[in-house]
Amino acid sequence: MSHNRRRILGAALALPAALTAAEVLSATPAVAAGGIEAQPWTDLVLEPGVTAQAGAVPQVRLVTIAGTAFLQARGSVACNLAADQKIATLPAALRPTGLVRATAPRNNGQGINACRFEVNTAGSLTIYGGNSGNPITWVQFDSVQTVWH
Repeated sequence: MSHNRRRILGAALALPAALTAAEVLSATPAVAAGGIEAQPWTDLVLEPGVTAQAGAVPQVRLVTIAGTAFLQARGSVACNLAADQKIATLPAALRPTGLVRATAPRNNGQGINACRFEVNTAGSLTIYGGNSGNPITWVQFDSVQTVWH
């Protein structure tokens, strides 16, 4: 893509001060202000053994800022990952054309408090970093935002 991160962040910061986040997020994509389009949140389809934490259903959506699409995630899951493992599937409409990676917070064990969040072209969401000596028991998605392609 021809957009670099500074240009994208500059566009986001250039929104009018009177424009609130709620107004932008509640606007339909066709009328979203400032060149921002936000799709509705969509629930992830979780794998067996992975459960949504109370009040934090794992969801994803695409947000487009200045022509660049980003995947945003929110929610959290409880799990017991002693190896790299697929934990969910994205809906067909949200599948990338290439491998997408981000970092997500996890339980802090042995000084490790983050794991890799990765989505492939089939829509499989895999979490990397758990092992038998330091299993991942929860993953929180609210900080996951990554360029989508």
